[in-house]
Amino acid sequence: MKFLSTFKISKGFDRWLQLVDDLQPYMDEYGYKMLFASTNDDETVVYDLGETDDPEKAMKMLSLPEVINMRKEAGVDLESQETLSTISKHKVW
Repeated sequence: MKFLSTFKISKGFDRWLQLVDDLQPYMDEYGYKMLFASTNDDETVVYDLGETDDPEKAMKMLSLPEVINMRKEAGVDLESQETLSTISKHKVW
């Protein structure tokens, strides 16, 4: 299952990209894959396309205290996270 989500960040896109790298062991363990991410001009909002076979497992990963702390330290506004839609088809050029 693929899904498009968005959330606010306060420390810029590069810091958030570092967070994704730091979270890779958790993503591997919980079966989550990041396919695409982008930001707005002032780097305060992220839009990403992720994929998982088990959405409940992915949500469990996001609720781990260490993951919550890592995301907060990277400037993610956890309250702003929103799943915009599930995605059935996509193409990247």
